[in-house]
Amino acid sequence: MAYKVLVVDDEPSNLHVMRTILQEQYTLIFAKNGERAIELTMQQKPDLILLDIMMPGMNGYEVCRILKQERTVSHIPIVIVSALDEYQSEVEGLKSGAADFLIKPVSPELVKSRVGHLLGEARATAMRENYQLVMNQIAAVAALHNNEVEISAPRIAQCCEWLAIKYGLTKAKAEDISLAYPLCALGELWDDGGGNSTPDCRSMLLLSEATNGFAAVSVSLLTYKNTRWDGSGFPEIEGDKIPEECRVAIAAELLDKAIEGCDGNIEERVQRGIYAVTQEAGTLIDPRIIHLIDEHSDELTGLYREWLHNPWPTPILPINEF
Repeated sequence: MAYKVLVVDDEPSNLHVMRTILQEQYTLIFAKNGERAIELTMQQKPDLILLDIMMPGMNGYEVCRILKQERTVSHIPIVIVSALDEYQSEVEGLKSGAADFLIKPVSPELVKSRVGHLLGEARATAMRENYQLVMNQIAAVAALHNNEVEISAPRIAQCCEWLAIKYGLTKAKAEDISLAYPLCALGELWDDGGGNSTPDCRSMLLLSEATNGFAAVSVSLLTYKNTRWDGSGFPEIEGDKIPEECRVAIAAELLDKAIEGCDGNIEERVQRGIYAVTQEAGTLIDPRIIHLIDEHSDELTGLYREWLHNPWPTPILPINEF
């Protein structure tokens, strides 16, 4: 099914231009004023909005601000289209919540490029959110069966993301690790029975062709899950040859296990957990990660206070709704 794009402009000639540019790739909806644009957005839920600024009555900035305040449609990317001064229009549009900006007269190739890019980003975000909801539901069901690995997986995933950023990885890579870890923690994927099997033998055929994103990170985590910083694990690689996502996940997993196994209040448990993993610096864990954990121990304590109280990062449905 084609993406649905709402084009808002009070000039029929401008609507015709956008129709000519986009009609072969997208399902188009048209509005000639701000009020109708809001009405159609609430009814049709378009995937993207191309919004003119200067219209009679409600201008584009007002429409953008109103839509961004509506929870059910606030995620829809809005591209401001304007013939006004480029800098001032762009600043005001971005302040209103617009995702991008186009200047009239528009370039057909630029319109296609911007629309395609934003729709791709929006789809990727939705996929991540839906994936996270699924993993949260799996974790909730696993909790009913007292499966300790799955119960802690969402919390460890959050720790992975936090630690990855501290380690200097990009926000996108940190999010990929956070998404990949719960998938890898599911028993049949993670547990190879202690054998030194290859990735293809560890229930990863559907992931093995991934080249980027959390699926590729999942392959990496599963492949190198038994590595040690000193090279004595399997596969037998060491130090900087171990993928960064694996260094982070191993440290987060051991840290969480250590904190879970300690007594006392949150502050005491975190400090004792940090001390426990410190003993693994240079053997199981990259020493630099240990340093970062210790350096940011106060921040980690605050996060664990939240994570242990609410182990799932996003709301989950009540179990009786399955």
